[in-house]
Amino acid sequence: MTPRVPARLRVPRRARSSGSTLLEVALAAALMAVTGMGLVATQLTLSRHGQSAATRGQAAFIADAFAEMAVEGNSGIGAGEQWKARASVVIPGGSVSTDAVGGYASRSTASWPGKRYGPISANAGAFVPCAGTPALPRGECVSLVFTR
Repeated sequence: MTPRVPARLRVPRRARSSGSTLLEVALAAALMAVTGMGLVATQLTLSRHGQSAATRGQAAFIADAFAEMAVEGNSGIGAGEQWKARASVVIPGGSVSTDAVGGYASRSTASWPGKRYGPISANAGAFVPCAGTPALPRGECVSLVFTR
């Protein structure tokens, strides 16, 4: 049996817990704010990578169509110029070209300026090859090898 505490020495319940609940609320709010900022950063990163993947897919389609046009050879006058014009419209700042690799093999390359999402690194202006062909500085490209 526990001894009984006199009434004059008892601390009211409200007075004992008021400081700790305020601290708990402040910590919970800070934790929710940090978590929310993390979720926003994750969504931005996913959006950027999704946009980059969509551009890469469109570039692969353009490079494939340009390769098919080169294989057929008789697609009509100006077919190559039409695909080059489409490449610059579908992919902002994009271009498409073909070159001979050797023998019967050729390469179709679609390139476009890359987007910079972070701080510029020390080698940001460095030469970036794309399967043996020069790409734009800080650019991206898709290359397809085909036979004629």
